[in-house]
Amino acid sequence: MMKKLKIYGIAFKNALATRLAYRVDFIISAFVMLLFELTIPFFTFMIYQNGAGFPGWSFNEVLLIQAGFLLCKGITFPFFAGIVWNTIEHIRNGTFDLLLIRPLNPLFMVMLTGIDIKDLGKLIGGIALFTIAVSSVPGSSAINWIFFAFLMICSILVFMSFAFLMAASGFKWVGNFRVYDIFESLTAFAMYPRSIFSKALQFLITAIIPLALMGFLPASVLLNRPPADIWISLLSCLIFLVFSIFFWYRMMKNYSSAGG
Repeated sequence: MMKKLKIYGIAFKNALATRLAYRVDFIISAFVMLLFELTIPFFTFMIYQNGAGFPGWSFNEVLLIQAGFLLCKGITFPFFAGIVWNTIEHIRNGTFDLLLIRPLNPLFMVMLTGIDIKDLGKLIGGIALFTIAVSSVPGSSAINWIFFAFLMICSILVFMSFAFLMAASGFKWVGNFRVYDIFESLTAFAMYPRSIFSKALQFLITAIIPLALMGFLPASVLLNRPPADIWISLLSCLIFLVFSIFFWYRMMKNYSSAGG
């Protein structure tokens, strides 16, 4: 494990150095990413400014949900989510074989070569928005902060699971980048209070696809109002992660080399 972390650290430094060779392009790309991710918080602000809102939730509380979501997304996308476009591109270009002959695990290899530095704009935006949101709500206990940190780790694992599933689809549907649109549509449910949805949908995003763990549940802990069924999402997160890894390797078996 330590050897892999060291290799990953070297790969990240190389990716950062490569990107910083064109600093203006890096800054513009990161800024555009940041603006795009702030779209939903901006529209939420406009909703509350016009006298509407989500029943039982103040603007600052909803902002905390969205800030936690953006923070997790900001951590996942630069470091792990590049596996999606990287896998699809390698398969489409016929270069996935080059990863298979490396002396490292192929899943680890696509993560290494898929580090996307321009997505650091998401992380910067997530940290800034989360700082603002936390300072706008009542303080929480140390125990709650520890539990929040644990839930954030679980949230990152859910993001990673989605990345594995989207990448695995590239083995079957070559060049299909529309999976990003499906991902954005699904994860939109994680950016709002769970209580605004129907009972059936609440069960779906808690127990089947743990979307609530990506924003709502960590925020609810900091707000001292965690739901009683939070443990169900934790179990669902573990199952979802194991299934996504299994699915990636299962789909990889369908890969046929571009040679010949």
